[in-house]
Formats: sequence, structure tokens, C-alpha cells
Amino acid sequence: MEVTFLGTGAAFSPHAYNAAILIDRTILMDAGAPLTVHLPKAGVSLEEPRAVVLSHFHADHTFGIAWLILGRVLDHEDSPPLTVFGPVGTTSYLERLLDLAWGEEMRHYSWERLQLTVHELSGGDAFEVDGSPARAFRMEHASRMNCLGFTMERDGVRLGYSGDARMSAELEALVAASDHVITEMTHDDEGGAIHLGRRDVEGLMQRHPSTRFIITHRAGNGSLNGAVMARDFLTLRLPL
Repeated sequence: MEVTFLGTGAAFSPHAYNAAILIDRTILMDAGAPLTVHLPKAGVSLEEPRAVVLSHFHADHTFGIAWLILGRVLDHEDSPPLTVFGPVGTTSYLERLLDLAWGEEMRHYSWERLQLTVHELSGGDAFEVDGSPARAFRMEHASRMNCLGFTMERDGVRLGYSGDARMSAELEALVAASDHVITEMTHDDEGGAIHLGRRDVEGLMQRHPSTRFIITHRAGNGSLNGAVMARDFLTLRLPL
């Protein structure tokens, strides 16, 4: 499995772009980075991603999808269909986002041209993304927003992704179900009310010693012994 980080910063990080992770050139996990710039910079055409998996609706995880959708329609006449997975409310959110970004007419045009399909998920739902079995986990992050993490099994690797999260039983279950996990570590010390910190992740690593940890969504430049610290445009080949 090839994993390329197109953005590894927390929402207001001065050191890195916002969240976007590319799996095997075809699956995007979140879409906060400027994808019309970062995909080509990583050697990937805008028409290559087949699916986008959104963890929640905060701007730093989603705004780049507006550029991806219209950009691939305008630049690639025969662009293949695109499927979006996300929490309950994803269809309405995408409609409002595209209307705000490009207007209702261009939203209808791009939606039809891409044969855009949206699958709305709840915690515990099993689904298939680009031929790989996956599962959604309900994360605790923003109290007024549906927030998900995911696991995906591909090429013999069980990869987990926390999205944005604070400590919870569901996060523990996600990590336990993964042999590699990409987890946020917004804070370099203790966790906050809605994000993980170094001490939270250290605890997860101690409780799940067989899982390899890859750290993203960072507000600072701290490190964590025993974990891979992701950076923008880092490509990893799993298993590590």
C-alpha cells in the first residue's frame, strides 16, 4: 500500500498544509489541502482519484474537494466517475460547499459530469472503497458535528485513520483493528477538549504495541519516539 501525505497540518498550522492523504493514488482520505496543486506536485493527475473519504465537515478537511471536483471536470473531458464517502449530511454539505465555491449552475454541471455518488455513513457501517473493505467508527471531536474515523484493508494491510478525535472507546477500537494507524496529534503535550496530544498518543502506543503509528494533523513540530512523523509530500509504503 502506498500512502502519500498531501497535507499534515492542523487547521491553523504555520508549518504544513491542511489534511489530505492519498492511498494508492486512487483514494483520498480527507481533502483539506489545495488538491489542484498538490496532486500534480505528487505526480498524480486530478482524474486519478476514484474516491474521497471525508471524516467530518471542518474546512481544513474538506475545502479542497471543491477545487478537485470542478478542476477535474474542466481539465479532463472524459474524467471517470467520483464517489464520496462521509458522515450523515455529506450530500447536503457538498451541495452547499459547491454552491458557495462556484455557484449552483456549476455545481449541477460538475455533479452530472462526474456522475458523483455520495454514500453517507454512521459509526459501525461497513462499506467498500475502490474494491477494499472498510469500516466507519464514530469519533468524538466536535459535539455538533458527525465525525468519523475509518479502517481499510488493502494489499494485506489493515490501515486505520482517526480523522480529528479526542480519546474515546471507539478510537481505541479503531486502533485495535489496525496494524498501521494514521492518527492526529494536534498538541505537543496534553490533549485538548477536541484533539489528541502527545500523552494521549503515547498511551495508545503503550496499549496497542503491535500497531505502527503514523502521526499527522500537527500544530507544532514535535516528535514522538517510536512513531513516524508525517510531513507534506512524504510517501510511505506499507507495511513498514
